[in-house]
Order: sequence, then C-alpha cells, then structure tokens
Amino acid sequence: MKFRFPTVKTEVAVAFAAIFVSAATLFVYIYQARIMQTQQQVAAWPYVEWLPSWGDHGLYLEVSNKGIGPALVKKVTIKLDGNEMSGLTELFQVLTDSAFQDFGYSTIQGRVLAAGEHMQAFVISDKEVADRIREEFTKRNFEYEICYCSVFNDCWVSRGTVITESTCN
Repeated sequence: MKFRFPTVKTEVAVAFAAIFVSAATLFVYIYQARIMQTQQQVAAWPYVEWLPSWGDHGLYLEVSNKGIGPALVKKVTIKLDGNEMSGLTELFQVLTDSAFQDFGYSTIQGRVLAAGEHMQAFVISDKEVADRIREEFTKRNFEYEICYCSVFNDCWVSRGTVITESTCN
C-alpha cells in the first residue's frame, strides 16, 4: 500500500489562513494600542522640583515643573523636625522664635503648574532674617513635600529634587 498525503480542500486552507492572519492582526493592534497609551502618558509627564535660593536678594523657595505636561498640585506638607506645620507662618515663627510675618508667598496647593512654569513658594527679602532662617534650615530637619498628579492621575511626591511615586492621600 502506498502512502498518501491527506488532501485538504482549498477552501479550508484559505479559511485557516484567514483566521491566522486575523488573529495576528488583532495581537498587533492590541500591542500598538498599549504603545500609544504609554506614549500619551509620557507626553503628559510632569516633573516638579523645588529648591531654596539665598543671597543678597534674601531667601526664597522656587517650585518648577520641569516636565512636559501639567502638574495638578494636590497637597503641600511642611514639616520641621518631623512635626507638621499648619503653614509658612507657623514655620517661620518657630524658626525665628517671634511673630515674624514679613514674607511673601504663593499658594501652591490646588494649583496647576504648566510645563516649564516656575513660581516662588515664599520670599523673605530681609537679608538678616533670611540668613537666620537659612541657618535654621541647615541645622534642623526641614521638609517641604509637594504631592502632584498628571492628567492621567499618576501621582508623585517631590521632596526637593527627590521624586517618588505616591497616591497623594
């Protein structure tokens, strides 16, 4: 007896080929959609940093969004030696041991920082007071945390130049 290859009808072969091509196309589209989603999130990525600056101009804390998307600031926390402060007024009163209130400030919590935007969280123009507060900052544990989110609700906490993922709770 001779061996014979089983015969397959052309219609069945074409049908299986069409199913295979359709399945492969589906996987390619799913993969492409994931790549596009990642690209969208990266294209709207905020990166908020803050740095203090002092000199002849006094002392100020500048907040910058160095990312390429807007930052929705959810929460700002100020701590000194591990104790949460109610705001800048309390912080400066503790640091100067007086009712010091001669400073300018901008409310950051609840704001939207556009990509490339800079703002000063506070400014102390009196050089003598600024030097005293700067000295206290270096002696004590000063923490300023900005919790912010992207438009896709991915969130981070900025502790100066150290950025970590967060939930902003």
